[in-house]
Amino acid sequence: MKLSKSIGPSLGLLAGLSLVACGGGSSNNATPGGGPAPADPVAITAVGSITGFGSVFVNGTKYEVESDTVIAIEDELETMGDDSNLRLGMKVRVTASATNGVRSADRIEYDDDVEGPIGSLSPDGIDPSIGTFDVIGVTIEVDAKTVFDNDVGNNDGIAGIDFRDLAVGMVVEVSGYPTDNGFLATRVDREFDAVGGDPVVGDPDVDGDEIEIKGPVESVAADQVRVNGIDFSVDTGTIFEDGLMLNDDLMGMFVEVKADFLAGGGYRAVRIEREDGFEDEDHVGEFEIEGVLQAVDTSASPNTFTIIGITVPVTDASSLEALVGMRVEIKGSFNADDVLVLREAGQDIDDNVRTEDLVAMVDITAVNFTTRLGLVIAPTGGSSVQDDAEGDGGHLTSEQFVNRLQIGDRMESRGVENADGSVTWTRVERDETAANNNDFECELRGPISSIEGDAASFSFVIQGVKILTDSVADNNFEGLNDQPIGRAEFFANLQDDVVVQAGSFEGDAFCMPGTLDAREVELE
Repeated sequence: MKLSKSIGPSLGLLAGLSLVACGGGSSNNATPGGGPAPADPVAITAVGSITGFGSVFVNGTKYEVESDTVIAIEDELETMGDDSNLRLGMKVRVTASATNGVRSADRIEYDDDVEGPIGSLSPDGIDPSIGTFDVIGVTIEVDAKTVFDNDVGNNDGIAGIDFRDLAVGMVVEVSGYPTDNGFLATRVDREFDAVGGDPVVGDPDVDGDEIEIKGPVESVAADQVRVNGIDFSVDTGTIFEDGLMLNDDLMGMFVEVKADFLAGGGYRAVRIEREDGFEDEDHVGEFEIEGVLQAVDTSASPNTFTIIGITVPVTDASSLEALVGMRVEIKGSFNADDVLVLREAGQDIDDNVRTEDLVAMVDITAVNFTTRLGLVIAPTGGSSVQDDAEGDGGHLTSEQFVNRLQIGDRMESRGVENADGSVTWTRVERDETAANNNDFECELRGPISSIEGDAASFSFVIQGVKILTDSVADNNFEGLNDQPIGRAEFFANLQDDVVVQAGSFEGDAFCMPGTLDAREVELE
């Protein structure tokens, strides 16, 4: 039996969910053959970004794609069992059932959150590979986890595709998490440019090319609504879906607006549809969601928290108060009173290990590769693997990815150091342009595990690699703000577990197994 439920925004914001009703199967039941009976399926709803393939990984958890799994992508025909159009970083909503720990997806839905031309770009003052840009006034934040589609292009001459490759006028599609200021992008795709003679998005004479914005309704007037700080004019041709009407009931509602540009400036809403709301009391099974935690209310009964534009009732939200404004993952289940009981909640951990280097060896059988520094990097199914050198690099299993690698390929790898010193590699990327070994440096960033020497001559170890500093000029010892602090002050700040980034001189002689001869070092 299936129960229909709607507990939040559609297509990534949790509307119209279809969950398998689950029973309380006992492991003590026996099969006719005498063995334990299989557990009854547990219904699961998960919202988050795609982190890997080989089936589909969402928030690092594997969901098997079966022949009857529905893949629903906005403006495309639904398919069964074919996830080939899904890509890394897409924020999706998955409804699934789990039996004996194996999760099988019933439905995976994707809908972008913002689409339109870039109006301005503001690179980060310390790291220009990240920053913010705006689409018709909505602020989009790009962080180290944001995935860029190959179609964005390598436009700055620096290997890899990141924030620096964006340009004003470039039309982009953004998937991401709502924040108080706009969206935190999990993926950025390039559509087409509003410059250079290409079609202009939002043309009133063209159907289906509308700009798209999601957000809360902030004001309503007789001929206008304001969503996410943007005013949209409304006329008799505007289509209101889901039974919506232009009245005060829209206030505070999380909606999607598709709009055209007006000839005299401004925007006309073509279509407005609801993207939020708990509409059904039949909540069952497990609930998992990732996003930026926007608000917590412990004075309400029950308590509530707001994430990706929806407000969720919860038995006790006190543990969430310190996480407001952070990217978090929340897990729990709904009780008989239709209130979420938290099982796990915490901040999404930032990668603290990063290396850029050339491939020295590939082991297809073990599904790993070794860099010149001797680091063995083993992507798993939950790792985001991307091949900038190929057009289909956004939908690869770890095995397919490693099979493509060649000695001398330029790689960027990121991960989280575990308590035992091992690394869980979260993102592994082959850069678009292969480099010559003789004119490519290596970089390594991570927590320090040991320090040797004194201020006059010292080295330290990251991930088993000794970082030599004798060749580092005094002005290439940098502090937390990228400013030179000199050898003595840098050494004074060193201690175990402090995160440091080291970059070598160019060439193999400075990037050897277990040793990096540094040109510059920086406190992170």
